[in-house]
Amino acid sequence: MEKYIQVVRVSLSQYLVYRLSFILWRLRVVLNLLFVYFLWTAVFSGRASLFGYSQEQMITYVLLIYFLGDIVFSSRTGDLANYIRNGDIINFLIRPIHLFQFMFAREFVDKLINIVFSGLEIVLLVVLFRPDFFVQTDVSAYVLMALGTGLGLISAYFTSLTISLIAFWTAEVWAPRFVYFVLLTVLAGSYYPLDVLPPILYNLLLLTPFPYFAYLPAKIFIEGPNAQFVVMLGMSAVWAYLSYLIARLVWRKGIKEFSFYGR
Repeated sequence: MEKYIQVVRVSLSQYLVYRLSFILWRLRVVLNLLFVYFLWTAVFSGRASLFGYSQEQMITYVLLIYFLGDIVFSSRTGDLANYIRNGDIINFLIRPIHLFQFMFAREFVDKLINIVFSGLEIVLLVVLFRPDFFVQTDVSAYVLMALGTGLGLISAYFTSLTISLIAFWTAEVWAPRFVYFVLLTVLAGSYYPLDVLPPILYNLLLLTPFPYFAYLPAKIFIEGPNAQFVVMLGMSAVWAYLSYLIARLVWRKGIKEFSFYGR
């Protein structure tokens, strides 16, 4: 356990060492939040409601999806592709350190950093612009939202991990990861609630894992518990389990076929 605590400490120190990269990264994230916030503020100008949402509900959705997305979508799984391509994965296979426990430790630090700074950035936005936002009073909604966030985090993690494992067969991992993050932006509700789409398109999206990453917990917070969300949480659990099985299958197949020559 001590060695993984050291991994956490080293990972935290890396964020402090590369300060400029960290600041630019957070600046990009904040600018994206401001873009979506002002876009929806302009859309609701002079309107009491739109797409079945009040302005307070939509602003709350924007802030919440920003916070959830920053936690769920961010990941260090891309490092695994680099380990495979340059042969560093050998070090994890022959040394007394478990690769996935090492990655979980780094993932924990990444999530922690995102939670802290996303929260601070949202508080700063609220203080500066003082938007009206919706507050959910049903305690059970918070429980279901936490459950949905946990399931979405698992699905997103193992999906991203599977994409990185493509490095066992090709060095061109950047393109699939880029496509994946584009799909996240469009299909996971990052810029708009998915139910504003035409019903047939919305129902088709519910068959994919993307709506369950962050849209579902945000939607639960806005509307409160109902039977539909219970079914959607069941689907989220199915996708979480399937993503784990697929990642494990690809890992086992890849590690059997992996070969590396060099240092």
